[in-house]
Amino acid sequence: MMNYFYIALSVFLLIGCELSGVQKDTSQGMDLDSLQLPSTENDVQDTAFVAASVTDTVVRELTLDNGIRISWLKEGKGDQLKAGEMLSIDFRNQLEDGTIYDGNHLIQKKSIPFFLGWGQQTPGWDIALEYLRVGDEVDIFIPAALARGEKGIDGIVPPNSNNILSIRILNTLPPDYNDDGIRIWRVEETKKEKKQITHESRVAMHYWVSTRSTPRFDNSYKRGYPFELKMGDGNIVPGLYKALLRGRTGDKLMVHIPAIEAYGSQGLTGLVKPNEDIFYDLIILDVE
Repeated sequence: MMNYFYIALSVFLLIGCELSGVQKDTSQGMDLDSLQLPSTENDVQDTAFVAASVTDTVVRELTLDNGIRISWLKEGKGDQLKAGEMLSIDFRNQLEDGTIYDGNHLIQKKSIPFFLGWGQQTPGWDIALEYLRVGDEVDIFIPAALARGEKGIDGIVPPNSNNILSIRILNTLPPDYNDDGIRIWRVEETKKEKKQITHESRVAMHYWVSTRSTPRFDNSYKRGYPFELKMGDGNIVPGLYKALLRGRTGDKLMVHIPAIEAYGSQGLTGLVKPNEDIFYDLIILDVE
């Protein structure tokens, strides 16, 4: 038996994700690593990035037909954002009453990576961010239907709650590796002993995987236990196999896999359309 139980337990406690059995996940939930709440009031008050309604002047506004409203506090000079880019962002998400429930400062990070267009957060994020540029600082009003919807998040976001996303687009991040068009970002790594994955390794990992049309169609966190595989046994798509060969114990990887290295022209019935790319967000728990 692989020695990942305590690692997996600590990951579960960190992400605080719901476990609801084996089922298709279409919740388009928040980044699984950002579900922690602040431990003290100072966790919120110490951040320098605050909503426009508190201190800043709105320089431009755009209201979309779906109810999303983007208020620019600062207009960036960088390139227009587009789906399929990895962004470095500084953000916080709050309710209309001012309750902050998500943000990189809550997990003591100055920024986090965000892959645009593949359901890493709620639908409102992917819609709104394609109107932005690198360097933009904005407040985005996201109506409940494009945020947490009727379900909300138990004990954190009430049902049918509108959200206000305050976000800075810091830059775009090139991949650490590009193997046959498979783009791989190593976004976190452990400082402890690392074991490199080889062609003979047994691997335990947690992950979720999306397409643009079906966010999080498979999600090991929802099942409540890690996914185990023997490298080379043929039960994962070729692109993920190649990406894992770049991985080590404790690595958190984000991987964009072109269709030809995934499910190709056949797709995956009901989940992945023909010739559709896929995106993995995964953490390697153990390598044996």
